[in-house]
Amino acid sequence: MNPSSQTISGTISAPAWTPEDLAFMAEARALGRLGAGRTWTNPMVGAVVVRDGNVIAKAYHHRLGEPHAECLAFAAAGERARGATLYVSLEPCAHQGRTPPCVEGILSAGIARVVIPAPDPDARVAGRGIEMLRARGVHVDVGCDAAAAILDNHGYYHNRLGVAHTVTLKLATSRDGMVARARGQRDRITGDAAQLDAHRLRAVNDAIVIGVETARTDRPRLDCRLLDAGVDKEPAIVVFDTHLSLAEDSTWPAPGRDFTLVCGSNVNAARARAFEERGARVVRCAVRDEMVDVTNALEQLASLGLARILVEGGPRLMQSFVEAGAWDAYWHYQSRDEFGSDGVSMMTTVPGVAIDELALGSDTRRRYVNAHSWNRVISGLNRREG
Repeated sequence: MNPSSQTISGTISAPAWTPEDLAFMAEARALGRLGAGRTWTNPMVGAVVVRDGNVIAKAYHHRLGEPHAECLAFAAAGERARGATLYVSLEPCAHQGRTPPCVEGILSAGIARVVIPAPDPDARVAGRGIEMLRARGVHVDVGCDAAAAILDNHGYYHNRLGVAHTVTLKLATSRDGMVARARGQRDRITGDAAQLDAHRLRAVNDAIVIGVETARTDRPRLDCRLLDAGVDKEPAIVVFDTHLSLAEDSTWPAPGRDFTLVCGSNVNAARARAFEERGARVVRCAVRDEMVDVTNALEQLASLGLARILVEGGPRLMQSFVEAGAWDAYWHYQSRDEFGSDGVSMMTTVPGVAIDELALGSDTRRRYVNAHSWNRVISGLNRREG
């Protein structure tokens, strides 16, 4: 399976995507991600208006309830939008919600061609925007950079398609596959651009999951502090701690952070109570092979409203998710530095299907999907359109 070549029935056209098409769509997608952490339950969307190969206006959806990307771009373009091409990272909406339908804005602006990656999975849209534009004479091309754009809004697609949760694995390694220079040591692996990208990824998740060893060693902040515009809500911190062995520490996590400990069902009741008195949630789960049962834990976290899960480590915890098949996407950040044979290995190989690769400063980000999970998304989109 090659996700980048998969099509969605009913609306996919098959133009030969030019380098310009791909470049402008990449720009629209990058713009959309500037809204990370402030648009939920809406998707992140970016829009670029192009005439004669030149960008004349661009915008992104800033916050839930505020104008959509397309309308902001048209306001900036004015009459120059007439006859131009619109690149937008999601199908334009065709219904009245918190804001007017973007389809009407496109028609009013006089846009001649619209390029989108994929239909909106929301049942109120689901191809209707494409159909309405085509019925009014607008040329609509669908499928440009589709896999990458769906992955940008992975949690949104799952939510609208009725999938209970989305699990994203995120790991940073050296070029020789190490996560630290030595056991028990905390090392910065990637540079500023990759770290900023990872904070945007954090911002579109409800919770960040780490293992107890990572909590002890790193005492990570697990926040989105690098985003200049901030976020509406920091993701919850979730620690998988089978035996509830984490030391009680009033300074970590920071006061006020949503904090959950996932442990086995037979942990010491007094220790559990002590954490709960600090404001933490203690979630008791089944145990499998001396570790928290991942599937049971995800079900319980989703019931608490933590449906978009980002797993940041450590390697043993990551391995447990991979072995359980309980993951949907994998974001791998790789440094050009090598840590050497004394380093701590990644431990497991994630059997994903490659989606894209992006240079971030001197680092590289590669993204993969779980084939089974991905096919479920594509099938869900096809059913919506049918």
